[in-house]
Amino acid sequence: MTEINMRYAAVVVTFNRKRLLVEALNSLLKQTIPPVKIVVIDNHSTDGTPDELHRAGLDQNPLVEIHRLPENIGGSGGFNEGVRLAAQLPDVGWLALSDDDAIYEPAYFEKLALAQRRHPDIQAFSGNVMLTDGRIQSDQRGVVSNEYWVKKSLLPASAFEGVAETTIDWFSFCGCVFATALVAKVGLPEKDYFIWWDDFEYSLRLRQHTKLLNINDAQVIHKTAIPSMDTIAKYQRDWRTYYNVRNKVLTMKRHGKSSLVTGLYLTYWYPRLMTTIIQSKFAGNRHFVFNQYNAGFWDGVRGRGGKSLVHLPGSESH
Repeated sequence: MTEINMRYAAVVVTFNRKRLLVEALNSLLKQTIPPVKIVVIDNHSTDGTPDELHRAGLDQNPLVEIHRLPENIGGSGGFNEGVRLAAQLPDVGWLALSDDDAIYEPAYFEKLALAQRRHPDIQAFSGNVMLTDGRIQSDQRGVVSNEYWVKKSLLPASAFEGVAETTIDWFSFCGCVFATALVAKVGLPEKDYFIWWDDFEYSLRLRQHTKLLNINDAQVIHKTAIPSMDTIAKYQRDWRTYYNVRNKVLTMKRHGKSSLVTGLYLTYWYPRLMTTIIQSKFAGNRHFVFNQYNAGFWDGVRGRGGKSLVHLPGSESH
């Protein structure tokens, strides 16, 4: 095989998915271009993750570096810590980010490395995120359709089909790869989002220095329990709804092209957001969603980030 220059470290953030984590790590170890190092951030899992990694022999693998955090600081805190550690590794030019439910096809990084050779000026790449049923999870890559309130828009699956590459404005932390040198320019992922929107917000910073290019024949299988795009038609009660609204507001305030326009838009958006609760998909969950939306919006307006002790796994029953 022709020598391809992509020396990368893979960051994997995990919480209570020990068996999927083993599968995810093995998919990285089986790459045709394997990583220089795999940095695992264990967000204080309580399901026996350390024992599972030991049984699989992964904690003894010299390519795998495991960091168990003293508490769960959320996906955003985990990626913040993982990027911080991985960016300090010697002789690493690229960083790859993913959750513990992302299973890479064997040639994923080879295909991205070949794309980087074709586009030497581009410093951020991704591949298609596929669901286990064969669908493209199209809400993992997209564009910004309004710069004033940084509207996050999705691209249809057709945008990735029948073409080799697709230019995007943002990607999720599910199989994204970017040059380590960019970290010095844009900083670390936002740690105080706890979960959701941290990947979009980081993409906004990355694209100030490079185009983002999706390579459509590179695939990562996302073994998510509930595909987020499937909740658009039928809402399922989720404690993360609060963070979705709060972090969207925080991102608009930080990256909106005009603070005046962003403020005016938020004044318009709040009542519009709250009236969406009457939609049939929220039947049986309207009181829950109202509380999530209301708290998330106003905490975002006030600039309150971090972990909310009210909105955590298990709070769906309240």
